[in-house]
Amino acid sequence: MYIIYGINTIQTLLDHNYKYFNNVLISKKNNKRIKIIINKLSLFKIKIDFVNDKLINKIVGNVVHQGIIAYINKKKYVNKLFLINLINTKNKLLLILILDGITDPHNLGSCLRSAYSANVDLVIIPKYNSVKLSSTVYKISSGAANIIPILMVNNLNSIIKILKNKGIRIIGTDDKSNNILYKSNLSKSLALVIGSENYGMCNLVRRSCDEIINIPTRNDMKSINLSIATGVILFEIVRQRNLF
Repeated sequence: MYIIYGINTIQTLLDHNYKYFNNVLISKKNNKRIKIIINKLSLFKIKIDFVNDKLINKIVGNVVHQGIIAYINKKKYVNKLFLINLINTKNKLLLILILDGITDPHNLGSCLRSAYSANVDLVIIPKYNSVKLSSTVYKISSGAANIIPILMVNNLNSIIKILKNKGIRIIGTDDKSNNILYKSNLSKSLALVIGSENYGMCNLVRRSCDEIINIPTRNDMKSINLSIATGVILFEIVRQRNLF
């Protein structure tokens, strides 16, 4: 069971699937936005406990909980069959996000939030040397972490081979690349690979990429925070595909 907190996070998940919820603790029941949540929780017959801030602080620590926390069922990762069915769907333009060893929960949460907003079909993360879902990830993702399909795998390269065999282009990212994002054709089905905070993509993954791109900057600040870079690239893909 997970603990999530914050109005946006709880509201987003509640709108998506109320069945995740076990019970909710609330200390600011006079807040207008929380009143809306209370009404929905009551409608779905989800248990509500009205408590004080001291108890909530004791449970979640020094975080911005906004007077509301929820105990929810653990998210179930999708399996490889989900991936196979996804890539075998006829006439579907795919957008897959591969996160190669993200270790900061804030970065993972931000990437998941951007992925959900850009309508990414699937996020793939490695089982090892990668941060897992947590209360912080849920908070930063504003609930997207529990909505977007996530596949956790033992070996990224074996999954990349499956994707490549199905004609899905693998696009890597590196600030040292000479291939500028805005000159790349990103309108076809592809998997975008974002490397880790300190080391980027691992060598095997790098060698599997069909193209490696970078985001040009206006000065000598070459490196952009990876979660920001993820959002920039995802929405360039959205722009090229005329999805909005």
